[in-house]
Amino acid sequence: MASIRIFYQPIIRLADLRPAYAEVLARTAGTNGTLGGAATVVEAMTGAERSMHLTACIMQRALDEYTEHGFAAQNLHIAINLPLDAMLHPDLAARIELIRASTSLPANNIHFELTERHPVHNLKAACAVITTLRAAGYGLALDDITPSMPYLAALLNMPIRAIKLDRSVVISTHPADQEFIRAMVAQATAKGQDIIAEGIETAELRDSLRARGVTHGQGYLFSHPLPAAGLRQYLAAARA
Repeated sequence: MASIRIFYQPIIRLADLRPAYAEVLARTAGTNGTLGGAATVVEAMTGAERSMHLTACIMQRALDEYTEHGFAAQNLHIAINLPLDAMLHPDLAARIELIRASTSLPANNIHFELTERHPVHNLKAACAVITTLRAAGYGLALDDITPSMPYLAALLNMPIRAIKLDRSVVISTHPADQEFIRAMVAQATAKGQDIIAEGIETAELRDSLRARGVTHGQGYLFSHPLPAAGLRQYLAAARA
């Protein structure tokens, strides 16, 4: 039976190239230690009940490590994936608050990246939960943004603090994708939101995105995913 392993990938503030967040990445580990890709976790999240259960397990483990390694004292926020279909679970907000309270972390240290792993049609219910989490102090970002994302316009109008461009858009040279980046930067800037680009692997791309108004970046140029101890070492070196 596979278990869950937790890794962290830094998200960098492009203005000063300092770490601002660390995204929690969950992977399955087989009995022989072989790690599965992100898709194996996604496949296990079928339905609101299962999504809620796995999300709660991942969140609890990540916040325990966050506390154990003193990341809050280093002013590093943590970003946890939250499937939109899990938001339809009636106990979601209460369960999140219970987990957070068990670690005594302030809500504003915790960000949720809203991901659409399975289609969600009840946007009104999802928006109600987003509003509740925002009122409690959590940061919320819309993850994996592409031009073809279902209900994108409606999702962008929800009370979020950041939008995150999918790697496929970030590395594309197609004029339509470049125009999409421009439009998303303009919208985020107008609303005072952060805009995060995934998949940055070269300094040239980093500098181009920064010049265009992208505020944060994530990718192998900055760091591969790290275990908690590796993240602690990374932060020490980055802030030396």
